[in-house]
Amino acid sequence: MPIAFGPMPGPRQNFSGKARESSESTFTTASIKFKTSRTLLQNLFPPNSTSYRFKSPGTVAYASFSQTTLNKMDWLGGSGYKHIGLYIHGVEYVKKNGDIISGTYMPLLFENLTDPIVSGREELGMPKLYTSVDIHRREKSYRVNTGWEGAIWGNFVLEGLEDSDPAADKGSISGEDDDGILVYRYIPKVGYAKRGEAEAEYPVFVPYAEDSLQPQPIRIWKAGKASFKLDPMDWEALPTLHHIISRLAELPVYEVMGGKVVEGLGVPDVRAAQRIE
Repeated sequence: MPIAFGPMPGPRQNFSGKARESSESTFTTASIKFKTSRTLLQNLFPPNSTSYRFKSPGTVAYASFSQTTLNKMDWLGGSGYKHIGLYIHGVEYVKKNGDIISGTYMPLLFENLTDPIVSGREELGMPKLYTSVDIHRREKSYRVNTGWEGAIWGNFVLEGLEDSDPAADKGSISGEDDDGILVYRYIPKVGYAKRGEAEAEYPVFVPYAEDSLQPQPIRIWKAGKASFKLDPMDWEALPTLHHIISRLAELPVYEVMGGKVVEGLGVPDVRAAQRIE
């Protein structure tokens, strides 16, 4: 939409419908992986589905906050944008026939530009929202501040960066060597009388192996120290995000497993996204 003006050019096609190629686009991904409560992470699975589960038993699980800066994006006239999301590792989706899809579950993804938010929600079923993303990068450190209208809700810090071997990293969007991303699409029905009812509701999987291209890491830095702080503030400061950031802030950090920054070439357009069932 708006459909009266013809097809909307986006990351997967231009106005004429021709597929785009993003092999020359660049990415920089900074990720912090941490050990936390399995129970609280599990509460972020879709409330209307019982098909998601962790691969391994136990009271702890692992997740990452991963922030990516994209540049030289043809569909944005050569410019780019930033996003940051929570990625829950070691998750399985059990289909009705018993088949299992393994991947990383992404309950939400923040982006700092309207265009990818709209296309990602409508075309791919991605749970995208807006946030500002400001980056302070120096030779040995990488800092990210996230906020809304000047209210800073997140601070992510990677310090003591040292060069690492690019061959040891897949360079995925989550910062981990995962099979793909699991998300859940939900679109409400139109009409006040229909509130709470879904127009569309189903699981989606993005298999990395089937995407438009594979990102190629060029440089990797491992952090000597990584940390993050989340501040949900209140409804006045974050009138549309407080209910989300407050849930994220509840996640205990038992241990920070590590942090890294990956620079590379080639940005997949997520065209492999598919409805599971």
